[in-house]
Order: sequence, then structure tokens, then C-alpha cells
Amino acid sequence: MTMMDESELRRRFAQLREADRERAPGFARTYGRARARRSWRATVRIRPLVISAAAAVVIAAIGLAYARSLSPSAATPEIATWRAPTDVFLRTPGSELLGTMPALGASVLDMMIPKPSNRGT
Repeated sequence: MTMMDESELRRRFAQLREADRERAPGFARTYGRARARRSWRATVRIRPLVISAAAAVVIAAIGLAYARSLSPSAATPEIATWRAPTDVFLRTPGSELLGTMPALGASVLDMMIPKPSNRGT
């Protein structure tokens, strides 16, 4: 390894600084990139806020529509007058027999068999 004098070292460092200056971008270019990046980041930060606000408005609108559909109206029958549509299936043949109390010693068949009338025969 050879010893370099101080002037040689200064000259070589000057060459390195000059090479760095040639490769380095200008200030205006660097500043422009930084501003563009900053505005893009602001857009990225604002986008979730806009989406959240829109979602809140949609949820509120759906909630109001649902609340209005649940409010009582004149067309909605009262619970006391409402009858299930399947009540028809509860009326079975012979169900009138289940609504009366049979007398002791009488047969259910006596109620089902028509009695002959004394008129006309």
C-alpha cells in the first residue's frame, strides 16, 4: 500500500463529490415528488373516512325504512281479532261433538243417528 499525499486525497474526494452531484436529483424534482406523495397519502387517508360516512348513511336509511315498516297502520289488524290462516285445519269432522258434554248413560252414537220424526209417518 502506497502512501498518498494530502493533495491527492483532496483531489480524489473532489472527484467523488462531483460524481455524487451529477447523479443526485435536483431539489425541485425531489420536492415535487414529496408533494405528490403527500397528496396521495392524504387521499389514501380520506378514502376510508368517505367510505365509512357513506356506509353510515346507508345503514341509517335502512334503519329508518325498517322502523317505518314496523309502525302500526290502519291495515294492520289488532292481535285480538287476528286469526291464524291454518285455523281451518283445526276444524275436523265431528268436532261439534267435542264441544258438548254427553249425558251419563247416553251414547255418542245416539247423537249421530237421526231420530225419526213423528210427523208425516
